[in-house]
Amino acid sequence: MKLFKELIDETLEIRDLEELESAADLFHFGAEKGYYNKRQADEFNQVYWKVKNRCLGYEIANEVEGNKLDIISIVSSAPSEIKENKGELLKYVKDRIRALKGKISGIK
Repeated sequence: MKLFKELIDETLEIRDLEELESAADLFHFGAEKGYYNKRQADEFNQVYWKVKNRCLGYEIANEVEGNKLDIISIVSSAPSEIKENKGELLKYVKDRIRALKGKISGIK
């Protein structure tokens, strides 16, 4: 089993949702076996969502015109249930960009 620090460092470098899910499965397996404690589970959860928001933001940015950082910020603030459906997330981001036009620099 990987050391927790190694797992976190590798998870932070992930650029693909499938790899992220593999890391989550590995962590879940380790947690079930008792290798990781509650504090580590909380930390992994924070890292997981940070990386997932970034990966989803990059995927959506390929389909929507706009600043990638703004899109990642919009994706991060989206409700969790929307993040599970790419079509709904895409619609959510497009709607937010339309609503924010002129209020965020870089969006035209």
